Amino acid sequence: MSLFEIKCPLCKGTLWIDPASGKVVDHKSADQQKANFDDFLKSRQKGTAWDDKMKKAKEDEAKRKAEIEMKFKVARESTETAGDDEQPFHSPLDWD
Repeated sequence: MSLFEIKCPLCKGTLWIDPASGKVVDHKSADQQKANFDDFLKSRQKGTAWDDKMKKAKEDEAKRKAEIEMKFKVARESTETAGDDEQPFHSPLDWD
């Protein structure tokens, strides 16, 4: 009888399962690396770059929103002034 070998999605270890009973026969945990303080400091420095990117993205989004609002305002004003001399829209599905 052969055992199933499966990688655990939670602990990244290896599980050996008996197919007949469905029970875990053996488990080998993955080697966890110790945290390094220098790596932590480097990751914190990268965080400031992410903050700058987020600020820039928020500013870009605000600019796009202002442009869209301005275009909407211009379009609304043009339809209000142009709507007086044009005929109303008739649906092609109306047979009257």
